[in-house]
Amino acid sequence: MDLQAFYATFDSRVRAIVAYGYDHSPAFRQRMDAAGLTPGDISGAAELSRLPVLRKEDLAAIQRQGPGLGGMLTVPLSALRRVFQSPGPIYDPEPDEPDSWRWAPAFSAAGFGPGDLVLNCFGYHLTPAGVMFEEGARAVGATVIPAGIGGQPQQIEAMVNLGVTAYAGLPSYLKALLEKAVEQGHDPRAWPLNKAFVAAEPLPPSLRALFEEQYGIRVYDGYGTAETGNLGYNGPERQGWHLPSDALVQVCNLNTGQPLPPGQTGEVVVTLFRRDYILVRFAVGDLSAVMEPGPPTSIATPRLVGWLGRSGDSVKVRGIFVHPRHINEALAGLAGLSAYQTLVTRENHRDELVCRVVAAPDSNPEAVAARVSSALQDALKLHCRVELAPSLPADAALFVDQRTWE
Repeated sequence: MDLQAFYATFDSRVRAIVAYGYDHSPAFRQRMDAAGLTPGDISGAAELSRLPVLRKEDLAAIQRQGPGLGGMLTVPLSALRRVFQSPGPIYDPEPDEPDSWRWAPAFSAAGFGPGDLVLNCFGYHLTPAGVMFEEGARAVGATVIPAGIGGQPQQIEAMVNLGVTAYAGLPSYLKALLEKAVEQGHDPRAWPLNKAFVAAEPLPPSLRALFEEQYGIRVYDGYGTAETGNLGYNGPERQGWHLPSDALVQVCNLNTGQPLPPGQTGEVVVTLFRRDYILVRFAVGDLSAVMEPGPPTSIATPRLVGWLGRSGDSVKVRGIFVHPRHINEALAGLAGLSAYQTLVTRENHRDELVCRVVAAPDSNPEAVAARVSSALQDALKLHCRVELAPSLPADAALFVDQRTWE
């Protein structure tokens, strides 16, 4: 489908959500007024770019400004099913309705359905990943084991005893789980496990090939955020991420906010059509591009080429965004800490966060390392390996992403 024609299919929904948000969300009305716009100025998706994008840091600031998440909610908190918390903090409200994060099409395209028993290894603590993917799998009729992250021996036991047929979670965690099973003497190829849906971190071709050639597991991947849910997923061809038909996902110029044509890299900007929480022109912070037109695919919507990086300084480590500012704030003034450098590495298809620490001369280095480890765990909700170093260059960057994706 032509990209502009696809965007035009959202015109009536864009008009409706802009009008509704203007009348019911004080925060959205303020954004519109600041831009000198009224609902009558937005006749469809093409005019939506007249409204400046809303960034993550703006979202966090608005939510702190008062009740109803700073006026973004149009219903009381008691009308929601759940409220999650993402780093920032940003609060992610979930409406009281089935599959509100809209992942059912992704699971359907991946072949999940009635008769499948899914081991869901997305995290369930505070952030919405575990619940949103569970809801998507349930919406297509599958049964779900809410496994979360950790406790691999118990997870393997459940896979063996119950005959798990499908996996949902990080690709790196699936690899670790399968390797642990082999260490315990199991043969995963003999299991009924035959499909997986993965997200929240890159899936290099080499890792997809490992799952399929060594273990016989057909792997699909998708793309979304805690704030927005499903933003793209593999079709049967597994070439790029098909844009969903129930959310407006655009790739926009970083400077102007204007939607870009296929093939040009820009920032992913999302408009949702839920009426309980008005999220319009939200820049998620990721870079991507819409694929150039090609041969017809089983799903007709345009596709994103994949994840092409972050528009800001944040990076995603094992499914969690890490911003250098959060590290600096966590370690500022920490007793006995003279210098530090944080590295993001990738070893054997697994992300690692490493903090190299220089202890002050009059301190206990091991105690300093322990304090750093605890502070980063509390701030990032992510394990960071702490390494003591005798010194660091004076011009050493505080945060370095060393990963490659071959």
